Amino acid sequence: MSGAGQPAPDPVQLHAWAVEAVERGRAAWPRIAVSEDELARVAALRLSEVAARGESRSLEELDAAELCIAAACARGDTAALEQLRAGYFEIIAGSLRRMGLDAAQREDVWQILCERLLVATDGAPARIVRYAGTGNLSGLVRVAATRVALNWLEQQKRRPPADDWLDILPDAHSDPELHLLKHQHRTDLKEELESALGTLVARDRAMLRLHLVERVGIDVIAGIYSVHRATAARWIASAKDALVGRVRDRLVERWRVSDASLPVLGSLIDSQLDLSLERLLAGD
Repeated sequence: MSGAGQPAPDPVQLHAWAVEAVERGRAAWPRIAVSEDELARVAALRLSEVAARGESRSLEELDAAELCIAAACARGDTAALEQLRAGYFEIIAGSLRRMGLDAAQREDVWQILCERLLVATDGAPARIVRYAGTGNLSGLVRVAATRVALNWLEQQKRRPPADDWLDILPDAHSDPELHLLKHQHRTDLKEELESALGTLVARDRAMLRLHLVERVGIDVIAGIYSVHRATAARWIASAKDALVGRVRDRLVERWRVSDASLPVLGSLIDSQLDLSLERLLAGD
């Protein structure tokens, strides 16, 4: 598996390498724990990936530290994810800033990058495991993050102006009262929803963007955050509910009316929240 015409390492050789490699990995990443068996499996996989491209590489040529952090990240180890971000992603933050991305947008790039590199799909191992171990992990993260950022910026050019998101809500033919409310109070509605979005913590905002704008499924989002899919779904629902509550409360206060007198507002916010959020989040 380790190269064209080159035999795969036998189990004894692989185990001996893994014992030493775990120590090297521990020296590089003291907070990350990877077992010898886990590292041996990742190394064998990595050699098979190299061989599939017709290249040759031996066990001794593999970067043990890279394989350790890749293996730990792929199984959702929190400490490993923190180290990956600090050691590989934050160093390109300046480049992303120069591309015009603010802090919230860079957070979105990080979340999308995690989905691309760390989540196994269709039975294949996570990309980070398949590409780490040759000393090029830093370059992989830099290229992948830059590509995500460029794709995101290109999408923004093709989207309608975010200021027009209210125009897509139901018109007079579907609900005359809603039509009147929309046009009488469009500024208030936009300001309060945008303000409410600004109060969200980074995780909730990133999850809503992944779910509503990037169309990332619940299972993938759960994988990114290393939680059960039910937990991820609950987080998304809670973030939406919190936004609805904040907007309703602010408008009740702003218009000096009782909540019971705003049934149409409730319909507007509840039934159109996904569309409204998609437009606003896409315009960040």
